[in-house]
Amino acid sequence: MKILSCNAGYLLGYQNVLGGYVPPPIGSVLGDGEVERRKLEQLVALIERERPDVVSLLEVDRGSHRTVTGGQFRALLESLRERGLSYGGDVANKYTDGGFVGSLPFFGHLGNGVLSRSNQPTATHYLSAGRKRLVIEVELASDAVAFVVHLSLGTRSRRRQLRQLADLIDRRAGGRNVIVTGDFNTYDGTDELARFADRADLETRIPGATVPSRPLDDLLVGSRALDLFLCSPSVDVERCDVLDVQLSDHRPIVLETGR
Repeated sequence: MKILSCNAGYLLGYQNVLGGYVPPPIGSVLGDGEVERRKLEQLVALIERERPDVVSLLEVDRGSHRTVTGGQFRALLESLRERGLSYGGDVANKYTDGGFVGSLPFFGHLGNGVLSRSNQPTATHYLSAGRKRLVIEVELASDAVAFVVHLSLGTRSRRRQLRQLADLIDRRAGGRNVIVTGDFNTYDGTDELARFADRADLETRIPGATVPSRPLDDLLVGSRALDLFLCSPSVDVERCDVLDVQLSDHRPIVLETGR
């Protein structure tokens, strides 16, 4: 089983604006069709090269004014099929299931998704803490399940989210092996995941630094390992790496397990 996790950054591209601490100002508001097409091709090429069974895909635009694709998730699936790669999956709003935010013309189009080669069943859950609340559950096999997350930037909200995520795993795992992946926003260091890992009976797997080094990192952040995996102890991890692809301000990560 191979899982690829990628924060695509809405395919806006990575530019070193103000030392890398802010996104490109014009593209962030209006989008950039040329950059978007280039980054979509880069993402498709990455998936074609790695051939993952499951892709955890964070920050995709489902059709706002910024995208020229009409929906980046659908465009990705179509591009993969053109290369003979058949994936299924689901994408959902990252903030809420309907409600006020989901009805807004811009924020209602921002989502996270999951792709799988065998079109495995998925379920969406929303935490009550933080703004980015979506958790996507995807079956990996009869004895394994994965949860895709993009946690809050705020430390207090993130701690609440981790407590709720542990409860969700306890309710949904049903004795199966668990893999949790995504962007944990652990700028203060991955030690903050220890209590969650103990409570959910998981082991933290850190592939390495996933965001580029920036001039003021030593003053502002404690870690650049934001994207990672947490796995049940019985999961046989054979590979856990950061991929040398600068698709956005995050580099993708990959986990391979034994059969």
